Amino acid sequence: MDLVSYHTRCCFLKELRRILSSGALDFIGMLGIFDSGVGGLNVLAAVRERLPDLSMTYLGDNAKAPYGNRSRAVITEATKECCSYLFDQGCTLIVLACNTASAGTLRILQQEWLPKLRAETGRTLNILGVIRPLAEEAVERTRSGCIGVVGTRSTIASGTYIEELTALRKDVRVVSEACPLLVPLVEEGWIKKPETRKILRTYLAPIKSKNPDVLILGCTHYESLHDLFQKKMGRRCTVLHTPSIIAEKLKRYLERHPEYVMTRGSGVRFCTTGDPDQFLRVSSLFYRSPMGRVEKVEIG
Repeated sequence: MDLVSYHTRCCFLKELRRILSSGALDFIGMLGIFDSGVGGLNVLAAVRERLPDLSMTYLGDNAKAPYGNRSRAVITEATKECCSYLFDQGCTLIVLACNTASAGTLRILQQEWLPKLRAETGRTLNILGVIRPLAEEAVERTRSGCIGVVGTRSTIASGTYIEELTALRKDVRVVSEACPLLVPLVEEGWIKKPETRKILRTYLAPIKSKNPDVLILGCTHYESLHDLFQKKMGRRCTVLHTPSIIAEKLKRYLERHPEYVMTRGSGVRFCTTGDPDQFLRVSSLFYRSPMGRVEKVEIG
């Protein structure tokens, strides 16, 4: 290499390092989708269908799943660690597909953690949840003003859905019920078992007695039972399709926020903190497309 070429290359590398260190290119990044396990794969599938040209990374915290019966402090710390990992991997926008993580934890991360992280890195970063979009859809669709919500113990106990729904419409009536047995039943593949139908009928009895005309499935796993929920609730009640709603709301969000320029490409990187083989075995219940390799990652 002659002296002129060497000098030119050195100047180029120096300028490139300056631009990268300034954060000027950091707004270009991947979309991250996080869930406590495999349930968020149905959200990923819907997002890929709606936004097929985005590069994405999916992370399931299967090592700590399920989140539904854990304390708020444990859920918050685990979610923060997983989001930190996704940001480190090049994601600039993360969707918390997990309702349990979105309930309460999301607000803490947005208000207390993200501002400091943005200041430290100089990057345009954000985390979105699923509760607000579903609440908006429910309020828009209800005619009677009575809305039902089902979810994990943690999600229901947080009262986040009630808070979001009443903030959007003061006179709305919310009836909610925790359904802790549904997640393990779904992961065992017991979707069509009579035992599952009986348990679901028991969970829905107090909700049906209030005659809601919209039902929110406040857990990604429950989407696998959507047809059964609809059958049990009857034709007068609309059971919302969580994945399609989240995908459409995300598309609109990106249209309103051009600062989040996503890397183009149809690839998805699949990561889990648990056993990749187990992740693949259960994933077929939520994700119908070929997945290829699943990486095991260490968090925290």
